[in-house]
Amino acid sequence: MNKNILAVFLTVTILTTSAVTALANDHLGKGAAGAVYIMTNAADGNQVIVYERDRDGLLTMSGTVSTQGAGSGVDLDPLASQNSLVLTQNNRWLLAVNAGSNEISVFRVGRQGLNLTDKVGSGGQFPVSLAVSDNLVYVLNAGGSPNITGFFLSHRGRLIPRSHAARDLGPGGYSQVDFDPRGDNLVVTDRADNEILVFPLDERGLPAMTPVSSPSAGIAPFGFIFDRHGDLLVAEAGSGAVSSYDIKRDGSLEVITPSVENGQAATCWIAGNHQGDVFTSNTGSQTISAYTVSSGHGKLALLDATAGFGNRPIDMNISIDGRFLYALDPAEEAVDMFEIESDGSLTGLGTAPAGISIVAQGIAVR
Repeated sequence: MNKNILAVFLTVTILTTSAVTALANDHLGKGAAGAVYIMTNAADGNQVIVYERDRDGLLTMSGTVSTQGAGSGVDLDPLASQNSLVLTQNNRWLLAVNAGSNEISVFRVGRQGLNLTDKVGSGGQFPVSLAVSDNLVYVLNAGGSPNITGFFLSHRGRLIPRSHAARDLGPGGYSQVDFDPRGDNLVVTDRADNEILVFPLDERGLPAMTPVSSPSAGIAPFGFIFDRHGDLLVAEAGSGAVSSYDIKRDGSLEVITPSVENGQAATCWIAGNHQGDVFTSNTGSQTISAYTVSSGHGKLALLDATAGFGNRPIDMNISIDGRFLYALDPAEEAVDMFEIESDGSLTGLGTAPAGISIVAQGIAVR
């Protein structure tokens, strides 16, 4: 990507009204190892709940911050998506969708909590998923006429809409957008049509006008991640499985391991670490499955179909050191906590009360 072009965009003066700021009730304590963030997605006022994470992986709620937007409300898994709440790679910024008001909120992550720096229109209806690569941000708008829309994230935490960076997706049921690790492609899952779309990016970070569409190896591709070698791992809600793919130079997908089934129901969300441990939350079975991905070329194997349990676990994320897994469990009104053992198994650490409703969705961990 041409860094000079990006710099020109980022130095343009943007005239906006003063951003509304909000701080979490309490700052992270000096002994905290990190933090976990979850999103309430409440229709009468969306909020982010902040937890301190200690060195043993246990969570303590420290405060809440308003996104100054509206969530979608409704019922369990109302966004039908992964990555509705994301941290940037440097953990400096936290971005949240406001599906009820068609907006994106940006927070600065600091020692004193979260500071709201911007809130902008998402460029479409019902934003559900966010992708970040350096200072590029794309949002998946799943309602109305579905699209992906691009922004620059400035050094001051402002989202600047990019010209010519919106792409229509057509009818479908879209669950996630994300960059590949190199920032060369944008990937979108279409669970309704059993397709995975890849938009190759040019040197300016603009997606191809038409995506390369490849059939999913299984039914209803939903959430996805990339392993440490850049292979694509996709959870299949309809198959109760995970498949892995290699993204070819032309944007097409080559199946590496097709549909490794876990015998569970509603395998929608997926998380992994750099050690090759991969986990799926199976909401319909109230379980979490453990997989391993080989150090070679994205080859998947099921380790334990019922490695962990929850009430109705949905979104998941893993601490940056790869040691702890956290699953948002709205039916339990809590966050399920697990330690990832050296063999890839899970040890339950209990639940952290969240005071949320069934409509909560989105989790980010640092």
